[in-house]
This record gives sequence, structure tokens and C-alpha cells, in this order.
Amino acid sequence: NAEPYSFGHNFFEAHGPSLCATALRVKDEQAALQRATDFRGQPFRGLVGPNECEVPAVRAPDGSLIYLVEQGKQGPSLYDTDFRLDAAAMPSGGLQRIDHMALALPAEALDSWVLFYKSLFDFAADDEVVLPDPYGLVKSRALRSHCGSLRLPLNISENRNTAIAHALSSYRGSGVHHIAFDCADIFSEVARAKESGVPLLEIPLNYYDDLAARFDFTDEFLSELAYYNVLYDRDAQGGELFHVYTEPFEERFFFEIIQRKGGYAGYGAANVAVRLAAMAKRRSGAVRKPVL
Repeated sequence: NAEPYSFGHNFFEAHGPSLCATALRVKDEQAALQRATDFRGQPFRGLVGPNECEVPAVRAPDGSLIYLVEQGKQGPSLYDTDFRLDAAAMPSGGLQRIDHMALALPAEALDSWVLFYKSLFDFAADDEVVLPDPYGLVKSRALRSHCGSLRLPLNISENRNTAIAHALSSYRGSGVHHIAFDCADIFSEVARAKESGVPLLEIPLNYYDDLAARFDFTDEFLSELAYYNVLYDRDAQGGELFHVYTEPFEERFFFEIIQRKGGYAGYGAANVAVRLAAMAKRRSGAVRKPVL
């Protein structure tokens, strides 16, 4: 976002560290753009430099951009054009894809965002759920593409001291709340993150006492969960969720590492109160005792 007079630079000047653009992979970018404009989406056309691809885009309700990237399009891809690809490079981690991206919205904007994604991109909307925050209530409604590969939980709060309210104040408007990355082995990925100095959110130890009462876990497994600050949930069908959070960046957004097993399709709602309480303690300066 350092290029002068660019969209990214202007967005940064208005909102600070934030997500100025996302991209959706589509089968036909022109058909997707046509549908978006038919439903009165605002197309965007920025400056295109030498040897750069022109990628169609529309503006999201908060003014950020949504690019429409066609997979398998003839000719050089935008990665071939804008990057130097090293065919000999080896992957250095096990993060596989973006599992979901959650947004923090003003309370009055939720319906507009739901209508935007349902009409322009034919997304489906889950039922609204209410989640507890130490300083109030958070309402969340998730959107998802029909193929199920893209999930967008939308979060609002009418209380002034919740984590959502803090994020809106920092952004001066809507902004990304967190981005979750899927992996196949959460303990390996969290170990890699710890070794790289990634600040992970400390989970209180009494959470794992509660897990011991609810599930038939061995002491060794509970100790491993606690050491890596891994949260756990299980659905009625036996599907399992393992997930870890980073500390927030400038009280704006954070990242989540997630592993799903057995068809678990939720977002770990049972652990939201624990995560929010841990973040509130972090803001107040409370320190967790080390795991022995």
C-alpha cells in the first residue's frame, strides 16, 4: 500500500492497516461482473501499469474492492504477469487455504452486506446467532458460496466496549475481523508459528479443566492442547474442530489456524466466550501462568 496515488495507498490513509481488497475465484469473470453490475454493483477500474493484468472488480459496501479472477483463463495468469515464479521453490508450511474470513461491521450495515453478497454473488446466508462478549453481545451471520469453499461470517455489536466496537473504532468503519487458515496438522503448524515468534493468544488453564469434564481426553492430550493454546469443539455428529488464535494486530484483526475433522462445518461458537475473555484479559494486561 505504499505506491503513491494507488487505491491501496488511499485506503490505507483512510483506514490504517486494513484489507483494501479481496479476490473471488470465478468460472467466468465477465459473466460474474455482468451479474454484479445488473444488481447495481459499482464496477472499479484502476490504473493498469505496463505488463500488468486488468482484473475486473466491484466495490464492496465499505468501499474496498472485490476482484473477480477467472480460473483457467487462456493466456498468462495474473501470477505469471505480476510475479516471478520459482519452479524449484519448496513449500515452507502446511497452511492449505483460507477457511473463512470474518468481518466487523457497524450494526446498521449487516442487512446491506447480506443483501450485497446474496444478490451480486448468489451467496447463501446462515441463520443469525448471538455470541457473548465480556462487555455485551455480538450478533453474527455467516455467508457462504454455494460450492462451500468461501465463508464470510459478518459480526456486529451495538455495545460500545466489545471487541467488535474496538475494531470499528480503529478502522473508522467496517474492516476485516479475522482470517482463518486451514491445515492438516494443527499441532505442527502451531509449533511452527511459535518457533517463528508469532504471538499466540493465551487461553486460561481453567478452559482445559472444563474440557476434561466434558470429554474423555487423556491428561497427555489435554496438556498438549494447553501448551499450544488449542481450543476444541465437537458437533452432534462427532465432527471435531481444533483452532488457535494469534493476538490482535493493533486491536484490529487477528489470524486463526484451524483444523476440521469428520465434517465439522461450524466456527467454534462454543469457544467464542473463552476467546473474547482471553482478548479482554490481554487488553487489561493480565498474564497467564506458564504450563508446567
